[in-house]
Amino acid sequence: MEKIELPPRGTVKSYTTLQMPPEGFPVPLSMALVELEQRALILCLASDSSEGEVKIGDRVEIELDSMERFCYRVSR
Repeated sequence: MEKIELPPRGTVKSYTTLQMPPEGFPVPLSMALVELEQRALILCLASDSSEGEVKIGDRVEIELDSMERFCYRVSR
């Protein structure tokens, strides 16, 4: 196995907002399935700095939060 770095940009393929997320997560909890430019798919939480609701086809930037979870931020 080899570690590679991928550019942190992609497109939203699907998304959902959980009104009753698991314990320890904020309500509501927004999540998106993001396809990176290299075609890898990752499930991401909404970033604290995310503004508004995401839509299918939105371009997003991927970052890690303080707990090292993938988060998305809409590129507007």
